Amino acid sequence: MPAVTIAFNPRTGSCTITIDFKSSKMNSGTGKAKTFLRADFNVPAPMADEAAGILVANGALGCAVKAPFSPSPQRSKTVRLEAFFDRLTPSQLARIGSTLAAAGMLSNGRRRPAAHRIVDPGWSTLWKRRFTPLRIGRRLLIVPPWSKVEVRGRLRLVIEPAQAFGTGHHPTTCGVLTLLEAECSKRHFRSALDVGTGSGVLAIAMNLLGVEDVVGIDNDPVALDSARHNAALNLLDRGIRFSPAPLASLRRRFELIAANITAGVLVELSSKLKQLLAPDGRLILSGILASEVHALMARYRPELRCLASRIERGWATLVLGR
Repeated sequence: MPAVTIAFNPRTGSCTITIDFKSSKMNSGTGKAKTFLRADFNVPAPMADEAAGILVANGALGCAVKAPFSPSPQRSKTVRLEAFFDRLTPSQLARIGSTLAAAGMLSNGRRRPAAHRIVDPGWSTLWKRRFTPLRIGRRLLIVPPWSKVEVRGRLRLVIEPAQAFGTGHHPTTCGVLTLLEAECSKRHFRSALDVGTGSGVLAIAMNLLGVEDVVGIDNDPVALDSARHNAALNLLDRGIRFSPAPLASLRRRFELIAANITAGVLVELSSKLKQLLAPDGRLILSGILASEVHALMARYRPELRCLASRIERGWATLVLGR
């Protein structure tokens, strides 16, 4: 049976999920391929991640959005979320469906979700196919460690897909990276802070884009280990400082701050983030649903105003400044 690790970070509101299929390819002692149960759920596109979290909390080994997937929420308001289980009874499936429906995350109408038995396609190696080189903006190229792909004119950013959140594929991470690149192309930032650094992808991108003094903070030790490992993969292990220091303990100001967390936490941290931002600095916020932008901005005004924004698949990323 695959090993599943779930860690919830109460400070950032993020859920870290690790699934190890290496031991699941064969049934022990039989030599036969392992079988699983797959249940399909039609969910609103902006809620796919939240629905996956509920499914994992209810026994799913992992979830996947069925391709092809349109990045436009207008074209793809509903997506099919596939959840994989080692065991799943009809009563358990009905209970999960009721939970999703009660949370407003089910678009199946009156059709009840059904489970289908599948044979393990070789997840111990198949998962690597998902992490192909990803172009972001005009200058960034995110690649896994096993990829040797290089693109002329783009900065290679190596990220190991692991426990910590942030490979660049989620619209919030992609949005921050895109706007980080845009801001760094306009001016030179001497100092930067990545709040809730996760995999370290934003801190590493800041350094690659020319910021010499970068600090990444996170209260999750697994995330910090992952961030330091990814920095080393990019030969930047000495150019970025990762720390478990609480945001409240910081006193210095930063010219560039990125915080990809959740809207609720960003509201909670608004006073401190405004305090840490240098007078002519830029604050990039993400992890915000488009419907939450107005309420969020009410906590950052009048000191800060929105200078740029980006919305992808229902998620908003904002650039704020004085």
